Amino acid sequence: MSFRVIHSSGLLLCIAALLIAVYYMEGHLGLPPCPLCLLDRIVLAVLALLFLLALLINPQKTGQIIFAVLLAVVSTLGIALAWRHIWLQGLSGSALPDCAPDLSYMLDKFPLLETLAIVLSTSGECAQINWRFLSLSIPQQTLILFIVLLAHALLIIYYCHKSVATQK
Repeated sequence: MSFRVIHSSGLLLCIAALLIAVYYMEGHLGLPPCPLCLLDRIVLAVLALLFLLALLINPQKTGQIIFAVLLAVVSTLGIALAWRHIWLQGLSGSALPDCAPDLSYMLDKFPLLETLAIVLSTSGECAQINWRFLSLSIPQQTLILFIVLLAHALLIIYYCHKSVATQK
């Protein structure tokens, strides 16, 4: 399998997910994104950029492994965010953390790392389940997407290792 195919499919998955989130969920269904959903979108955009760079540069084996490790790290971050979101949705009313202030307000008033800490320690508003598809909430669907994107990264590493092993 070609590395370009893997990078192209990863890029297309990221772009499709972002378009569905923005145009369908937010535009058509009128579902405003919660702070964790916005962070998921940022992670998807970073993954899309990494897939695009890897596709355009098309590096040799070492470069492919570097891109794959970066993709794996960012995908794992996305998995952790989605997992946190799913965990929040499973909490009962009294166990929910406080709601965070509006994300744009926090970005204006606080440094980026402090804003991230606030969002990750609060975000009780993210516990609300507004929509389901195939009985899966949005964060559950996002978790599956990040796992598939992590599998892309691991596939790149596997093919790099396999090609090195066959050369010996």
